[in-house]
Parts: sequence; structure tokens; C-alpha cells
Amino acid sequence: MKKSFLLPIMILVVASLLSGIFSGWYRLGFALPVDQIFLHHGAIMTGSFLGTLILMERIVTLQRKWLFAFPLVNVSSLLFYYMGWHQAAFLCLILGALGLFYVFHLIHQKSPNLPHKIMWVGAAAWLLGNTNLLLMGAYAHSILWWMAFLLLTIAGERLELAQFLPVSKGKRAILLVLLGTFVVACMLPYHLGGNYVAGVALLLISLWLMRYDMIRQSIKKPGIHRYSAVSLLLGYVWLGLSGLSYGLDASGTINYDVLIHSFYLGFVFSMIFAHAPFVLPGILKLSYKPYHPILYLWISVFHASLLIRLLGSMLSIPAWKQWGGLANGLCILLFMIQVVTLLLIKRKRAINQEKQSMG
Repeated sequence: MKKSFLLPIMILVVASLLSGIFSGWYRLGFALPVDQIFLHHGAIMTGSFLGTLILMERIVTLQRKWLFAFPLVNVSSLLFYYMGWHQAAFLCLILGALGLFYVFHLIHQKSPNLPHKIMWVGAAAWLLGNTNLLLMGAYAHSILWWMAFLLLTIAGERLELAQFLPVSKGKRAILLVLLGTFVVACMLPYHLGGNYVAGVALLLISLWLMRYDMIRQSIKKPGIHRYSAVSLLLGYVWLGLSGLSYGLDASGTINYDVLIHSFYLGFVFSMIFAHAPFVLPGILKLSYKPYHPILYLWISVFHASLLIRLLGSMLSIPAWKQWGGLANGLCILLFMIQVVTLLLIKRKRAINQEKQSMG
């Protein structure tokens, strides 16, 4: 597939990330021209941005060009949000989720292993969340299903990478039970026990991943592997804190900002920071990895600012919440710019080396 075919999708992916960050800043009180989309901040970040990236990551392994119609339709949801055609945007996300479900069907035919089955269920959770949004018109009916989508996708990917580790079938079965428990929590009334089930499941999943993921081996290696392991470990800590938040939220006592962003920012974006130097070259079919120790700067400031933001929410200190949130978004943008810059530098070096070898 020609890389130029990816260009419109990648432009809309970048636009989705920017729109998600700007609409998040708008919700924190910053004056930005995104008043027509700010209510859809969560759908844009989860579906238009992350859903499209996950679709592309999986499709590139199948060598079927026509499948890229799914991420193109999915990311086009952003355009409909801006035009005010919200139902059309929801339909785009439903089609994207159907595409991901079909992609995992194809992957399962080639490689029917446990990690792919977990991610397949994750795609179904995304489809259910998007369908609920279309039918109910309320994000409260979709948020846990979207969390299940990302949780199952990430857990499946980590299990896929750790298949060579000596983790027994019994221990893998425990992870399956815990993931299934979170899926059950998506079906339960939130304030009639659903929050407790979700919280316990998230906390125990975080402990399982800290104990049995390959980070224990990777953190001993220098360079990109240690960086990735540190990012993953920080993400698992946030996942555990997210579980505690849900478990303690018996009657709406935990701030909504803490419930949502301990998971989406603390956990999910830690996974993005950890995987981006590996995934982006894979999507673009490049052999070199964009890594430099400066990446530690962005993840350090990101996690410190997230802590300040959530403490501001819990302690009712608006300035902490607002400026911590601003720093969160800036760190995400600067990290992405840094990774792309490193990738371009490595590409230029590779081209120069190739020319020298030919000369």
C-alpha cells in the first residue's frame, strides 16, 4: 500500500487529537473556538482518535488495502461533529467498530490465540458503547463500554507480547476472569453495585499486569525498552488508582474528573507513550524506532501535571485542575511532535547511509 493513501487518514487523526485536547481545555474554562464539539470530547478522543489508531495498527498486518475504508469512515466522524450532524458521527463510529470487529475475525482465522480473542471482545464492547450512544443519546450509557474496549485491547496486546514468558494457564485464567468481571460491571446499574465491581476489577487487573507483564524484564534493558517499561508501570499505577476511585464512589462522592481521567489520561495515555515509538513506525512500515532519553521529560511532566489536576478536582482547587489540565494536553502534543521529529531524523540518517553505501 502506498503511504500516500494513509495521508488523509493521518491528517484527520491529528485533527481528532487536536480537537479532543482543545475541547478538553474548553471544558476546563479556556476560551477556544470548539463550542460546537466540546460535548463530544470523550467520543472524539476514544473513537475518532484512539479507535482509528487501533484500527490502523491491526489492519497493516493483513495486507488488504480495502480495509482502510474502515478507519477512514471512523475518523470522518470528526467532520460530522463539526458540522453538527451528531447522528451521522455516531454512525461513523459504529461502522468503525464493526470494521474492527471484522478485522479481528480475520486475524482470528489466521491466528486463533487468547490475546486476539480478548481484543476481539474489546471491539465488541466498543460497538456496544457506540450503539448505546446512538440509541440513548447519552454518554453515561457508553463510558464503561468504551473503557472496556480500551482495557481489553491493551490487556490483549500486553498478553500478546508476553506469550513467551512463563505465565501459567491458571494465572492467565485469573486475568480472563478479572476482565470478564469488568465487562459484567458494564451491564450493572452503576450506583447499585456496578461501581464496586468495576473498581475491584480494575484494581486487581492493575496488580496482575504489574506482576506478570514483561515490564519486569524490559526495565532491566537500556534505551527504548526501559523507557517503555517505565511508561507501562506508571500506567498500571494509574489503573489501580482508577479502580480505587470507582470502588470508593458509592454515591457520587468521587469527582467525575478523577473517575474518568485517572483511567483515560493516567492509564491509556501511558500506554500510548509506551507504544508510540513501536506502533507509529509499524503503521508507516518503517524499520527504525524513534527513541531519545528526552521522552522521559514529557512523561515526567505529564504525570506530575495529571496528579496536580486530579488533586485540584478532589480538593476543589480550580486553578490546579485548570492548569494541570492545560499541561496534560501540552505534554501530549509535545510528546507527539518529539516522536515524529525523531522519526524524521532517523529516516534522514537511514537515507543518507543508503546513499553512501550505494556511492
